[in-house]
Amino acid sequence: MNFRDELTFEHYDKERLLMPSIASRLTEEENAFRHKMIEYIVSNHQPYTPEGDEVALAKRIDDKKNVLVVEEDGKIYDIYPVTSEEMPHKVTLADGRVAYAMCAIDALGCTYTFDQDIVVDSVCSNSGTPIHIEVKDKKIVSHSPEDIRVLNADLQNSEVWAEDCCCGMLYFRSQKDFDEYAEKNDLCPDCTFCLSLEEAFSVARMLFSDNE
Repeated sequence: MNFRDELTFEHYDKERLLMPSIASRLTEEENAFRHKMIEYIVSNHQPYTPEGDEVALAKRIDDKKNVLVVEEDGKIYDIYPVTSEEMPHKVTLADGRVAYAMCAIDALGCTYTFDQDIVVDSVCSNSGTPIHIEVKDKKIVSHSPEDIRVLNADLQNSEVWAEDCCCGMLYFRSQKDFDEYAEKNDLCPDCTFCLSLEEAFSVARMLFSDNE
């Protein structure tokens, strides 16, 4: 049984949040290239520059949307779930490398992309309170604060995640902090979701678990 069949979200119809994995939208060749770029970016903290036949392959993946973005200089700075730029969402992999994620969901998804235990360090986007999450064997084993909430965008209704969603998917130390942020920033309740940490982890699994 597909794990998606058993998912539930306390305040939302799960059909609004169900997503296919990124890997499922790519060919075997495209997925291999995607992982090559991810490994390079994380190991070097530099954008990846496609060369030779890779240029056309990167363009082909870019045309499929919501996997990577080829910038005007031909380089790839961002490829889900990582970025070559330092961001507030820091992910420490079990092998000791540090990755930076574009959003709160991407940070959690690194455990699936790299098939490793991870530690996520970020901040509450309302209060600045540190957020700390530890994932082992694909399970959240500890986190602080206790009542973390995650702002998730409506990915189903966004054509270009990099423009519409990425930097807006954030951590909050509590429901109160989320509510205050939503009011201050006039968030649309019909196109955003306030998820528990476990619910957000399920969304990350949907997006970044290649074989499910």
